[in-house]
Amino acid sequence: MMGSDAGISGTAEARGRRPVRAKQERSGEVQSVARAGQLLNRVVDAPAGLTLTELAETTALNISTVHRLLRTLCSQGLLCRDPVSERFLPGPVLLRLARRSLVSAGLPEVTDALRALVERTGETATIGVRRGGDVVVGLAVSSPDPFRYNATQGARTRLLRSALGLAILAFDRTPLEDVADSAADHTELLSVQFRGYAVLDAPDTPGLRAVAVPLIADGAPTTMAVEVQGPAARITDDRLDDIADTVREAAHRLQDLPVSLLISEI
Repeated sequence: MMGSDAGISGTAEARGRRPVRAKQERSGEVQSVARAGQLLNRVVDAPAGLTLTELAETTALNISTVHRLLRTLCSQGLLCRDPVSERFLPGPVLLRLARRSLVSAGLPEVTDALRALVERTGETATIGVRRGGDVVVGLAVSSPDPFRYNATQGARTRLLRSALGLAILAFDRTPLEDVADSAADHTELLSVQFRGYAVLDAPDTPGLRAVAVPLIADGAPTTMAVEVQGPAARITDDRLDDIADTVREAAHRLQDLPVSLLISEI
């Protein structure tokens, strides 16, 4: 009887301990995530990164715990360690998450800027980005007019054969003689610089005209431009300066948005 009672008692204790251990393990997993989150926050808030010792001090965590968590975060790409300074910095996965966040936040604003341009000019608006010797349509908003130009996202055109490309080349830091294929191209690029915007009557589509303005960032190469494109019967010579001013306002607005990130994701 006593042996039997002892056996039952031992089983009950064993059964009672298992849930406690499981609960402790679950608690440890959550605690680990919370501690890892502390480390990520500290690193993100430190532009130059932080060392192992600094992270242990700022989080008040045991240095061996911090070392173990950092090793895991680095293995998953959330952090990385500079081999020279031995400071921990945001890793490729964390940077990719930040990039996606910027894109998600910027997409509505970029689209709104193009829509406003369409409303003010009545023509289709597009953003183009340089890809080698071509310009690629990254984003477009079509005109509501039945007789309109329909831009195709991802369409490629040679830089010198599009208003977007001419605007980019004219305001890039590369000497014009290095990008012009002919004397006529060189003269056209000089005209774009003088006017401050590019105008092109589409050589393959008679009656189609585009007006483009570059997106210029301080100290960075010019790789993007914004344009409106529509029938030359509506984009007449006497309206060019006014339309260009409207496109220029859109370009200034777009320069403050993560357009390059957005386009790279499309």
